[in-house]
This record gives sequence, structure tokens and C-alpha cells, in this order.
Amino acid sequence: MKKLMIAMICMFAISTTLMAQSTKKTEVFKVYGNCEMCQGKIEGALKKKDGILSKSWDTETKMLTVSYDTTKISLLKIKQLIADVGYDTDEVRAKAETYNKLHKCCQYERPKN
Repeated sequence: MKKLMIAMICMFAISTTLMAQSTKKTEVFKVYGNCEMCQGKIEGALKKKDGILSKSWDTETKMLTVSYDTTKISLLKIKQLIADVGYDTDEVRAKAETYNKLHKCCQYERPKN
């Protein structure tokens, strides 16, 4: 009986760990921008958002690496938050009026959609 209880506790601990790991996801995707000011705005769009675990936008490659909790936020919502501050992603385009409000140095060549 004692062995059965120990086995059940171990199985519960393993399944809980696996469930916690499966809710964390890291994605890398394109976010258009130009400079460190863009980097601040792009990363800032995700600051203090529930579910965002880490974010880093590379000014050279224009790629954002974001880790997030899939139970709290979706990848599409992350991309929408970025578009809401004026930056196009590989899937979500910023509104023209938001893009036009970006500082001149931050206005990148927009992809054709």
C-alpha cells in the first residue's frame, strides 16, 4: 500500500510538471522596425502583460523572441498588441493611422499586404 501511494504521488508530481511545461511556449517571428527606439516600443507593448514571460526584439534580424504562458495569452493576441503600437508582424498589420504616428526614424518600409 505504501509503495502504491508513493507511486501515485510520483505520477501526480510528474504530470503536474509536464502540464506546467506544456503551457510555456517560446516563439520567434518577424516584427518590422528600425532602431532601438522601435525595440523599446515593441518590447514595451508586451511589458506587464499577463502571460508574457520574456521578450527580446533584435534590431538586426527584426525577429522577436517571446516566451509566454499559453493559458493566459495567445500568440495572435501578442501580435495584435505589437500592431496596436504601430508595428507590423508577420500576421497582423498595424493600422495606418497608428503607423503614421511613429517617429520618422521608426517608419519602416511596410510589407505589401
